[in-house]
Amino acid sequence: MSTVLLILASIIGIAVTIFYLRRNLRHIKAKNENEPSKAKRIMNYPLTVIWYAYLLFFFVGLTINNLIF
Repeated sequence: MSTVLLILASIIGIAVTIFYLRRNLRHIKAKNENEPSKAKRIMNYPLTVIWYAYLLFFFVGLTINNLIF
């Protein structure tokens, strides 16, 4: 039962991560329309992508760990 709950939690976590990544990328795009500096427009993306990639790999790892072991 605990394995099923962990897999369910990881699948929900992946879905929520993808939802918020898409939402934040749209928010950054809208915010960048008013930013005159190209460097600031570019620097808005890397940390957001790194954070959500970390979360995505965490939840994928959680799923794989519970399916294999």
